[in-house]
Amino acid sequence: MKKTFLLLAGSAILFASCGGNKEADKAAEQAKADSIANAAKQDSIVKAKDAEMQAATAAAAQHAADSTKAADEKAAAEKGSKGGTKAHAAHSTTTTKTPAAPVPTKSAQDSKFDSRNGNNAQTSKPTPEQQKAQDAKFNGRK
Repeated sequence: MKKTFLLLAGSAILFASCGGNKEADKAAEQAKADSIANAAKQDSIVKAKDAEMQAATAAAAQHAADSTKAADEKAAAEKGSKGGTKAHAAHSTTTTKTPAAPVPTKSAQDSKFDSRNGNNAQTSKPTPEQQKAQDAKFNGRK
């Protein structure tokens, strides 16, 4: 009798687990469908933002090209107005100004060198004792 009871209880548990819960399955399917819909929505948002960024980049590049073209045209117009007509400009001699070389700035090392050699008008020439001390200090670094 004990074996029969265990057999019946086991088969009842087996049938209960195999039947499945249709409500739980529906909820899982709904969650899966919602997840797919949300992923598609996010994907469309990302694609829209990407298209917007590409359009903004293209607009910026076009603006830069237009600005460069306008500046070139303005420079050509100014050059043309200064030089006269093209026929006249072909026969005239033009001199181009070379840009002035930038004035080099002195570094601290240059200032020390100038002051040691008496090349700097703002400093006085060191005495022989100071010169020997500077030479010894300089030679000691090597």
